[in-house]
Amino acid sequence: MAPISYNTFEPPIKTIPEHVNKTRDRIDLSFQCSIKGDSPRRKTYGLPSYEDFLLLRITALLSAVGIVWVFAYSIFTLRISPLPRNEYVEGTSFLDHDKPISTFAGKSFLKHNIPFIDIPDSLIQDVYYYRWTSIQRNLRYIRAGTGYMCTEFVQPVGYAQAFGSIDAAAGHQIDESRWLRDTFYGDDYIQLYTRGPADALQYTQWILDAMSRRAKVTGDAQFLAAQLDDMIRLWHQWDQVFDADAGLYYYQPVWDAQELSLPGFVADPNGTDWTLRKDGPDTFRPSHNAYMVANARAISTAARLARDWFNEVLFSRLADDLETAMYERMWAPEQQFFMDIIRPNNPNFTRLTGREQVGLFPYRFGIGINESYAQPAVDSMFDPEGFLAPYGPTTLEIRDPWFMAVRPDDYCCYWNGMSWPYSTGHTLKSLAEIYRSGTTDVTAEQYHQYLQMYARTQQKDGQPYVAESHYPFLNGWSADGWNHSEHYDHSTNNDDVITGLLGILPQEGDMLRISPIIPSNWSYFALENLPYHGHLVTVLYDKYGSRYNIERGLTVFVDGRKVYNGPQTSASIAIPPPIIPHKALINIAANPAGPGQYPTADATYTNSGDFQYKAIDGVLFYDSIPDNRWTNYQSPNDNDTLTITFARPRNITSVTLALFSDVARGGGVDVPARIEVYGSSGLLVTVDDPSDLLPNDRNELSFGKVETQFVAVNMYRKSPNLWVGVCELEVWIPPTLGPVYYAADAYLTGEETRVVFDSTSNATPNGAVVGGLKSDSNVAFSGIESNGGWATIVLSYSSLGNATVEIGIEVNQVPQRRLYLVPSNGKYLDIGNTILLASGKNYVSIRGGSDSVEVKLESLTVL
Repeated sequence: MAPISYNTFEPPIKTIPEHVNKTRDRIDLSFQCSIKGDSPRRKTYGLPSYEDFLLLRITALLSAVGIVWVFAYSIFTLRISPLPRNEYVEGTSFLDHDKPISTFAGKSFLKHNIPFIDIPDSLIQDVYYYRWTSIQRNLRYIRAGTGYMCTEFVQPVGYAQAFGSIDAAAGHQIDESRWLRDTFYGDDYIQLYTRGPADALQYTQWILDAMSRRAKVTGDAQFLAAQLDDMIRLWHQWDQVFDADAGLYYYQPVWDAQELSLPGFVADPNGTDWTLRKDGPDTFRPSHNAYMVANARAISTAARLARDWFNEVLFSRLADDLETAMYERMWAPEQQFFMDIIRPNNPNFTRLTGREQVGLFPYRFGIGINESYAQPAVDSMFDPEGFLAPYGPTTLEIRDPWFMAVRPDDYCCYWNGMSWPYSTGHTLKSLAEIYRSGTTDVTAEQYHQYLQMYARTQQKDGQPYVAESHYPFLNGWSADGWNHSEHYDHSTNNDDVITGLLGILPQEGDMLRISPIIPSNWSYFALENLPYHGHLVTVLYDKYGSRYNIERGLTVFVDGRKVYNGPQTSASIAIPPPIIPHKALINIAANPAGPGQYPTADATYTNSGDFQYKAIDGVLFYDSIPDNRWTNYQSPNDNDTLTITFARPRNITSVTLALFSDVARGGGVDVPARIEVYGSSGLLVTVDDPSDLLPNDRNELSFGKVETQFVAVNMYRKSPNLWVGVCELEVWIPPTLGPVYYAADAYLTGEETRVVFDSTSNATPNGAVVGGLKSDSNVAFSGIESNGGWATIVLSYSSLGNATVEIGIEVNQVPQRRLYLVPSNGKYLDIGNTILLASGKNYVSIRGGSDSVEVKLESLTVL
């Protein structure tokens, strides 16, 4: 097959519509049509047989017909939402929604977003509610148009990628967050990888698979189908580590998120090369290859939804071929296990002899689900010489000579024995998949045993807690860095409770399957207000009909209405058509770039241990440690003001304050006695009664629509011994739908790239433009909505100097155009071209500039 190109069709030349021209003097430059394709490296396969060739030709023909049909369909229907939109569906109230979260901060988020449960196991139940707070702490708002992401560490780490993203556990995070009622958390995070700047090649990952399974929860098949081209691009990024002779993918274990694991010890048995031992050699691993099988099948699913039959068949075959290679190369009959294979100096692909927990991962993706493969896996999980430990499962079998039950030094991360929640989440999903296959002798009681062992591990000082890794035989965390690892978001737990224990099995189409894995002596369980296809589903099992005062057996409610009752614990339920939510509001106060970029944060007084920037960094949690807040603790003033300044005047109707209070913890910060909010026109709103304010929660202060370049929040102390604090200040407005996107609102990178104010520009009231464009500059516009297809762009710029400046245009991280900015003598000119946009939200980046010519960008218009 010919190499893949993402710029298949040369667009027609378009003229700039007259209404784009500014009212002031302009020079309109003719369109420039240079274009660069982005052809990633890809695997080489053997030539197909004649039969396969015919199949591919027929598939291609059907695909072409399908594309024409979809194009025609899109013309008439895509601009009209195919699904109803209703955010006001009602659930049920059988359970107490206050007591389970009474000790947590951010209660408004929890009450609105999470499903509530009631089960006979209080240990699992308590950890379940706590783990929602771990997700809550790690949700970070990045930028208007980009939205939310999920972090791994609540405090940023040096090796993180764009906006603090780390892809290692992104699949876990998508799995876990798919059960939040607000779908924009997952939508935004997924597109940070598929279209945004997040690095999906840093660590091995199963992001595409998680996307596909999440679509069954949201019911938004269109969202998944729209990502097809991006999913294929991410897939081919891994071509460089595919070994055609082995038919498998390889990576160093450290980038499989598992340093100091068995391959490194085998490669460096004498401990003479720390880097080799820590990182490990290039290794074919069951984990990585299972991820790639699952990702390929996710692409096939997305292609089917997009009616792209060619890619549906192609990626289904790629998945099957890779799975076959796993059986042929990785399955060790003598060990009855999927094993690692070290790649260097190993032409015969000799397998390691030690059994690692990664050999259990494939089953969760449907690989090895028959008795000959699955029964040995189950046996190893419950073998005290295998992976079973009081705080297990272990990452390496206990019988292995390289197994370590304690860390030998101060290095954080050993994967040759420690119990890692990251791996436990995978293992629980594999155990559930095996149980439901009916091919082994594993019981529901054994699944509950594993989930309870996991809950027992997630404890500290008698309270639910999660960090990085745990000792397998000691009641303590082996990796738990202060102001670093707290509430570590690197694993699933609640997804395992919901899909495993309580048996919520999402389906394509308007169906829900319920098949719990509960012990035989349980007489009740409840899962209330579970978001599913935009509806709220409540599942109640009451064997005797006495706990919830309803009929005996299994009862299901959808949007508060009873739709099913039956005597068994399992059922398949018809669900109404999906409800897709409205576009989310955007927070224009968030600044992920740090001080020096807009918006800015200033305060009349800041405690030396706090930082006013943390009030707009997009990170929101209310802990004392880890810390993330501004306070005026120890200020001599009766009142202090926190001021947020935008790059340009904005129309706003509210300010949201996430107020910090630690008085219940013996601290000296509480909600203010009085709040005054000021804008450019003066006082906007006051709060005079502190009892109206929620401590450690969001408080929205609303007022009439005003245009302002700043928000100044003046807060008064309650008493001489109490001060005030803000964990996050947010300003939510409707999303920008174009066609004009101001450069001052874009995300800026580059050593000198900044918002500057130019009196010759009248695009914004204060002349806000972006200057300092050098060769390292990137002006990134996000959230550009499109129905997909070719669009006209008009870039407004000025250039001082005599040289033409070349810049690049990227769409969703793929280079599309080169533009040539001719000298303008300080005037603002329009230069136009066409770009290919994807359906949904797009990222458009203007890259480059000049190290010798002063260039400023005013706006990007997309038509």
